[in-house]
Amino acid sequence: MGGKPGRTSKLAAAVLLVVNFIVMMACGAVFAFSLWVIVSPITLSAVIDKIDSPVVRTLLASHTLTASLGVALALLALFIFIVALMGFCGAVTQSQFLLLMYSALILLLVLLECALFYYFSSTLLEKGLQKEDGQWTHALRVAFSCCENVNGTTTVSKLPWSCCGLAGIPDNCTAGNMYQKDCLQTVAVWLRRYQTAAYASLVATHVVLSSCALLRRRS
Repeated sequence: MGGKPGRTSKLAAAVLLVVNFIVMMACGAVFAFSLWVIVSPITLSAVIDKIDSPVVRTLLASHTLTASLGVALALLALFIFIVALMGFCGAVTQSQFLLLMYSALILLLVLLECALFYYFSSTLLEKGLQKEDGQWTHALRVAFSCCENVNGTTTVSKLPWSCCGLAGIPDNCTAGNMYQKDCLQTVAVWLRRYQTAAYASLVATHVVLSSCALLRRRS
């Protein structure tokens, strides 16, 4: 316990330092963005409008930059930052308490992430894409090159721009150039193929980090 750290402990510390430093930097960027959303959404919207990316401008349209979004992002970023800071400081100081807390929180986080992934995927398969779900529906349509209820959308007077991909921005999507793949079927196929791998990746990443914390703690 009080001896010189071994090679395994040093490797575990290096993993914790690198991963948690990257996570803290990302959380800092998200937190700064969330504060901007809360304090001055008008100026943020003006900056976003100057970005040479129609996808970014559309997904981060002015009506999506609400105070509730900013608060939610700020709280999420702050929580993850604190967890990452525990891992970073614990790796440096070999604090028994910090490393144990970090290991426990990392395992709790993977349970929460898997539960959320299951909830959203099952809801998506049950209900499909809904207009009230917001901007993320556009991202899913573009990512999967699909449009919901393909057989029935030809009668709709105004299709979502994302049913035609980037060419549909802002209101140029018509039944003649819309995606022909149904989103519900396409997402279902993707989930059947990759859902297990997604769960395994989440669990493996968190287990590795938790194990590194315990290895560093016991050195």
